[in-house]
Amino acid sequence: MLGWAWEEVTTVPTDTITTNDRVETATTPAAPTRDEELRRVAHKHLEHVRKFKLYLSAYVLAMLVLTPVWALTEYLNADGWPERLSEQSNPGDWNPWILWVALGGLLLVGIAALRAYFTKPITQADIDREVERLTSRR
Repeated sequence: MLGWAWEEVTTVPTDTITTNDRVETATTPAAPTRDEELRRVAHKHLEHVRKFKLYLSAYVLAMLVLTPVWALTEYLNADGWPERLSEQSNPGDWNPWILWVALGGLLLVGIAALRAYFTKPITQADIDREVERLTSRR
């Protein structure tokens, strides 16, 4: 899914009397019901979970490909197994650039996990509590 959500809008007919006493019927969108709102929130949550799983899978696959490439190139450049990992270019040292890639990917996957599993929708009770807090400061 590309992230586009098509929502059906239910309409309620309303009558309007014009200046020349004609009655015009117009339609206005009806307020969403509790069930529709719950379905919308559930759909949004499932999209976030699906994106998190996609990002996690891409991260694991990328690390499975990049780690052997890193090990092979470092092995060939250092003429053997490393004596230690360092940024300096001493003979036999390996460059640990793979760690930066791994940490950056983990950060992105972690953000997706937070969004999928630790965010909750704002409820009417949350709004009422915040309004009460703001009005009690006056």
